[in-house]
Amino acid sequence: MAEGHAVHGTAQRLRAFVGQPVRSRSPNATFDAGVFDGQVVADAQAVGKHLLVTAHGVGPTVHLHLAMDGAFAVRRHRRVLDGAFPRTEPPVHGNVAWRLLSATHHGELTDPAVCELLDSDGVIALRARLGPDPLRDDAEPEAARRRIQSSRRPIGALLVDQKVIAGIGNVYRAELLYRAGLDPFKAGHDVDDDTFDALWQDAVDLMTLGLGAGWIVTDEAQLAAARAVLVRDERVPRWPKRYAVYGRAGKPCHVCGTTVQAQRMGLQRLFWCPGCQAP
Repeated sequence: MAEGHAVHGTAQRLRAFVGQPVRSRSPNATFDAGVFDGQVVADAQAVGKHLLVTAHGVGPTVHLHLAMDGAFAVRRHRRVLDGAFPRTEPPVHGNVAWRLLSATHHGELTDPAVCELLDSDGVIALRARLGPDPLRDDAEPEAARRRIQSSRRPIGALLVDQKVIAGIGNVYRAELLYRAGLDPFKAGHDVDDDTFDALWQDAVDLMTLGLGAGWIVTDEAQLAAARAVLVRDERVPRWPKRYAVYGRAGKPCHVCGTTVQAQRMGLQRLFWCPGCQAP
């Protein structure tokens, strides 16, 4: 499932339509895309792993969840003609749930897990059931602190519970816990304030860099190199991924040599180092 930084990246790309009237349709009749047809896009934003797209003068909001297989590709037209729509549209290939066309860009949503229209009450209800998103300026980490410290569930399960923190997925879970030296089976109510503060700030830092880089970076050497590239306003290369524990079950920890373990926790396997993350 796409992690929060990737969903925020999709929202950034969708903002290419903001301020422009669009042609809007659903080739496979997933939802009533016609309510956006001819309207001016107002905003596209991410909340955790959810996307919300609005248009001026249109009541409903488009709510999207990409899950594992969904994608929203946005590309600029090779040629723009005086602000008019292109005369012809590209042919439809695959399971296209939503197609947007403006004078400058073409967007195509394929294979989403959720593609629906929500009224204002529906948007409020969606936001209410999600925890704070480390990538949003309006995030309230205190809400996550309260939910974690009042729970008997293991911190490894709480980190990927979208009602607790919105946007963290399996890769960030494993790497954040390792970087904190935190036993993933430690109960939430045993996580003290200092540990929570460090964990939250590391999530903000790593996911912000992941958004800028376009992929998950957690290795210290790669983090330093990626920051230097971003400071120069250049694109971060896709270096070979280096994770401390994620996907490394059965291999020795880079730091202590202990064999990295994996165990299902929730819907996915959790990876951790029993040496560096001892109880």
